[in-house]
Amino acid sequence: MSGVTFLCTVYNKAKFLPDVVAAIWRQVPDRPREFLFVDDGSRDDSVAIVRKLTKDWPNCRIVEQPNGGPSSSTNTGIKLATQTYLKLVGSDDVLAPYATQRLIDVMEATRTGGVFGRIGFYNDPAEIRFDEAAAAATVPNVPKDALGEVIRYGVSGTSPTLFRTSIVQAAGGCDPEVFVEDFALALRVARLAAIARFEHIVTWGPAADDTRIMVGQGHQAHHDFALALVHFLRAHPELAETYGELACRRAAGRAWKYARRAAGLGWTSRYPWLNLQSYLRQPSDAAAFIEKTMPVYHLGAGPAAKPIIRVPRRV
Repeated sequence: MSGVTFLCTVYNKAKFLPDVVAAIWRQVPDRPREFLFVDDGSRDDSVAIVRKLTKDWPNCRIVEQPNGGPSSSTNTGIKLATQTYLKLVGSDDVLAPYATQRLIDVMEATRTGGVFGRIGFYNDPAEIRFDEAAAAATVPNVPKDALGEVIRYGVSGTSPTLFRTSIVQAAGGCDPEVFVEDFALALRVARLAAIARFEHIVTWGPAADDTRIMVGQGHQAHHDFALALVHFLRAHPELAETYGELACRRAAGRAWKYARRAAGLGWTSRYPWLNLQSYLRQPSDAAAFIEKTMPVYHLGAGPAAKPIIRVPRRV
């Protein structure tokens, strides 16, 4: 029976870890399991809590590294993963007891390299509800164009996902020069393999936790969506003709929406016109066009409180 590597990256999540770790232990108990916890330089008691909660777990490894961000810590674990399936888990997300097995079932039935489920958000842990019967009845969807699907609709976190470890490793893991990991990883996987969408909530996370990037650093997530596209298109210029127009429209549309809602900009700014331009004609250099949309994410209250984190480029 094929095994599962559970990779949980941790950064200052002490108050959430007991429920997260307990949920991981409940996953696929009849399969071979490998547990990897990568602490990304936590300044709270996260490491001590993980060590205490997993002290009797077989095949469990805790890795500590200097703070490098979600992509860095995820890549550390990806390199160590040895099992057939890779189950990523955010350190404040609680998995449904059946989450991993159902995602494996979907992956095997659809013969895909990655499955993307849904995440729910709670204000009170009492709101968490899982429905195994509904999960069993949910029919997955396999888009005809995996890469187009990922660019068009994006990805929300990694906890609702399951991947074939070999494909993630062949893809090179997350983009090490993009701070936020989820979208860049999905792009890389979708270039190599078909994916499935599974429209069922398989994990829940706290809605008001400002240490979640989409809660406390939404500008970072939007910025890194664009940056991931820039890097991806430059790494694979042969794909720009097919996906460049779609990528530009998604990036420009996101930038214009952010400009209105978060930065207080209007029609006199550059962003509505970049959005319009993305529909009028395909830019000759899609990556360069997308770069023009990115300065907006340095504007507004969010980046004033928490500036955009840029990962230093590798030499």
